[in-house]
Amino acid sequence: MAYGSRGSIGHVCPSIPLDMILNECDKMVPDDVMMVYSSLHVQQLRQQDFDRAISMLDEAVGFMVDGEADCIIVGGGPVVAAIGSDQGVVDRTTELSGKPSISTTGAMITGLDSFKAKKIAVATPYTDERNELLKKYLEGQGFEVVGMGGLGFSRAAEIARLPFEVPLEHAVSVAKSAPDADAMYIPCARFPVVSSIEEIEAETGLPIVTSTQAMIWWGIRTMGLADDVPGYGKLYGVEPAASRN
Repeated sequence: MAYGSRGSIGHVCPSIPLDMILNECDKMVPDDVMMVYSSLHVQQLRQQDFDRAISMLDEAVGFMVDGEADCIIVGGGPVVAAIGSDQGVVDRTTELSGKPSISTTGAMITGLDSFKAKKIAVATPYTDERNELLKKYLEGQGFEVVGMGGLGFSRAAEIARLPFEVPLEHAVSVAKSAPDADAMYIPCARFPVVSSIEEIEAETGLPIVTSTQAMIWWGIRTMGLADDVPGYGKLYGVEPAASRN
């Protein structure tokens, strides 16, 4: 594959350890693109962890600047859903770094917009409480959530240890409950779903947008590189929709 000049994508990751996220990203990142990581140390999906994560943002973005990232993605869908907006986090990241920035949730919404999706099915590993916050957030973004299901997990480490077949079976089950859906939204970078994206698309007939997939897609496109990354869903090769900001 031929790409333009080498670039680097910065990812401010909400949780630790980073092993699962690194593994998932490495499957999709072109050979001449580096990933630069920093963690906000979210270990459980609860408000006090989210508040601490936001307080650590400036330091984490500083690591991205030191790593010479060309663009930055701030992870943490539950954090965004809990505070109701990603705008403040993204604006602060851009201000500190001077680089194009987005949240993982923002990258996923850009992906859904790129498919012109309006009615979405949402398959998560989260609890009902977290799902209600996420649903409210997505509806506030103009989507109609026509099907939603979670697996009841609140700890990032437990989500990362799930067998690969679990997100596949879960996503297909949620899709069957939402026959009117235009697309499926699968959040959480710790959810081991990347290798199953194309199988889920084949089983459900829906374009799939996941956290890690959307993040890498947005980063590659933002740097002006070709996103010829076969095997990880219909999103690759799609032109990103215009920013909502």
